[in-house]
Amino acid sequence: MAATFDFTPKANTVPSAGTIYSTVQLKAFLITIKNDSNTAIDLRSYDAAYGSELDLILREIGGQMVFVTNDNSGTIHAIMDGHAVDAASLQVRLRHLVVALGLGTAVAANDTTVAEASSITLA
Repeated sequence: MAATFDFTPKANTVPSAGTIYSTVQLKAFLITIKNDSNTAIDLRSYDAAYGSELDLILREIGGQMVFVTNDNSGTIHAIMDGHAVDAASLQVRLRHLVVALGLGTAVAANDTTVAEASSITLA
């Protein structure tokens, strides 16, 4: 049975298989915290304490949902308000923070990456 509309929906708001669909401007990001040598930082070495490096990184991200991978990959999966943030601006903020925390030496040399997700997996 096909639905009828009293309006014409925008093409980018119609959900389709294989794409992330959000009704409230959420975006998903894959973040990899790295040092200046393009090596992932094992975030387990910087967690489990209020005010720890990981705590400060997560506060900077300010995500609605965040998952830090429990391995040495340095990856953080975040679902965030996408209204005023994109991958490029978040990457700049995180590179500055990584250097300020002493996990990198120079913003221009830091290799932390942020990519907007094109899919998500939940378990």
